[in-house]
Amino acid sequence: MKPAPDFSVILDVFRRNGEPCRVPFFELFADDEIMEEVMGYKLAKLEEDPDRYFDQLVGFYKEMGYDYVPFYQAPRFPTPDYIHGEDTATYRRESRKWMNEKGGPIKTLKDLQEADWPKPEEAVDFDLFRKLGDHLPEGMKVVGGASGGPFEHSSFLMGVENLSMAVYEDPELVNTLNEKIGNVLVGAAKIISSMDCVGAYCFGDDLGYKTSTIFSPRHLRRLVFPWYKEIASVVHANGKPFVLHSCGNLTTVMDDIIDAGVDAKHSFEDQIMPVTEVKRRWGERISILGGIDVDFLCHASVEQVRKRTLETLEQCAPGGGYALGTGNTVANYIPVKNYLAMLEAGNEFNSR
Repeated sequence: MKPAPDFSVILDVFRRNGEPCRVPFFELFADDEIMEEVMGYKLAKLEEDPDRYFDQLVGFYKEMGYDYVPFYQAPRFPTPDYIHGEDTATYRRESRKWMNEKGGPIKTLKDLQEADWPKPEEAVDFDLFRKLGDHLPEGMKVVGGASGGPFEHSSFLMGVENLSMAVYEDPELVNTLNEKIGNVLVGAAKIISSMDCVGAYCFGDDLGYKTSTIFSPRHLRRLVFPWYKEIASVVHANGKPFVLHSCGNLTTVMDDIIDAGVDAKHSFEDQIMPVTEVKRRWGERISILGGIDVDFLCHASVEQVRKRTLETLEQCAPGGGYALGTGNTVANYIPVKNYLAMLEAGNEFNSR
């Protein structure tokens, strides 16, 4: 039987307050196409009918057994360059888009100075978080924030190739851009984490490839982790945990992430390090979220998913500080039957 939402359960995980009464579920988010396939209805558009959209969003996460609803708003930074392509996923959308790694709207200090930058208090539509809060049933909170971290936004606005060269060739541009982005993100985090409906602050900031970090640890320690520390400070001052989603091989900087004040880390991939090993190595210092590998979920049978999920829980649940979920997101190319099998195995484990 699915338990009623109780945010205190996942809050205990974020804060590593011992073993919770059950292992909660965590996802950065589920794609709209997955929610529509599971629930059997077309999602309303947030910009057209926010009340209906929020009712549907809350309905999905409550029905699936989550104790929270994820919600993010992109800061109103200059528009990045996108590359569009055909979506070939099982539950496909009209097209997919990727950031252009070769360039973006900011190429020079003049571009940066002439761009339209938001004040922190205007960075996102903060009222949408409050409106979502009005739709939450008892026991649920919002987990989310202003989407994207300092590294992602810098690489989006310059293109990671140009940013990589500018670190050496135009440090003034990189430092000024980093300062503008960081100040907005800190201000947005302070406002959002102060809301009663928000239970934890979270954003994604992908820092790595499968083999290493994208930038050297030396550059990340100068350009990125000080902002994590500032964001953690304002979030903690509001009595909330700070959750980081970050893809890639971050072995060389996990200590830096922990020392910056990040309470819980999400996004794990078997080819880099299985989540069971991550929990063993760092689980006493930071909470570990998800880790059922997305590639595995795409290709495994339902029974294989059940078996893998139970084995992961048997190793990661003891001691607390762990929530069950995918290694990344419930993407629209994951078979719904396998996503549901993972959750069902979690409920089976919790009922023992």
